[in-house]
Amino acid sequence: MPLRVRSSSDRCSTLVQDSLSRNEHGQGLQKPDTYDGRMARTPDITSPHVVTYDGLPAAAGGAHSLRAKRPDKAFQRLQSFVGACTAPVSPAAWAFEISAGGPPAPTARAVALATERFGGPRYRAQTHTEWNVPPEFVSHALEALIDVGPEVTTHGRSLAALTCSTPVRLVDPDTGASYPDITPDAFGHFAVDGYGRRLGASGLRATLGTAASSLSLWLNLPADERLAPGARHLQGHLPFRLSAKHWRLWRPTRSGDAYRATKTPSPLHDRV
Repeated sequence: MPLRVRSSSDRCSTLVQDSLSRNEHGQGLQKPDTYDGRMARTPDITSPHVVTYDGLPAAAGGAHSLRAKRPDKAFQRLQSFVGACTAPVSPAAWAFEISAGGPPAPTARAVALATERFGGPRYRAQTHTEWNVPPEFVSHALEALIDVGPEVTTHGRSLAALTCSTPVRLVDPDTGASYPDITPDAFGHFAVDGYGRRLGASGLRATLGTAASSLSLWLNLPADERLAPGARHLQGHLPFRLSAKHWRLWRPTRSGDAYRATKTPSPLHDRV
């Protein structure tokens, strides 16, 4: 899609926008070793097992570091993963956030940049102010972060950040298409938690900040011979190591109206 500025970050934005359009606020939750949720009885549970990865639960930090100091470099790493490993569900939701408690002058500059480029904020709170970012203006948001510089708040958080939340379907590396049997319909739209996550529906939330960038993952993979190749494909396009501690195998309960999760070994054979 056309953008007004053709910087390197701009070209990167165009690529990742294409990936995301072809292809949650909140972070992962700490779950017990065994989880037994409940849902209304439904005849739509057709796929018996699924393996999930929660990266990371809140107690483990909430997200993985993208290991890039500059937000534009972190954006490129996000682009690499999204383009290689995901398929379309719906458009990504982008937002520009400015946290409270930052240095006055850089904060004022960040607010001025956001207001100039995105208009009035959509949300104000004591902790932060937030603007909607249309997909065609993602490159401008990255430029604003770079203009602000590596500023932090008194609590060490990035002063400003560009966030991206989007549902995705994971791609089978053997076929190049999404797994046909890993969908919310296949698991009866089973609600994993109270934050909207469902079995069969993968998603990601990226935070590209002035001081640090991170990626939170909720991944759903088939619990059969496709699991290990699929996990290796994901790992090969991520700048961090997937933890061995946050994989779960989900099976239907005897009554057939719910799913039960137990810890399962990492298909990557991690030891960390």
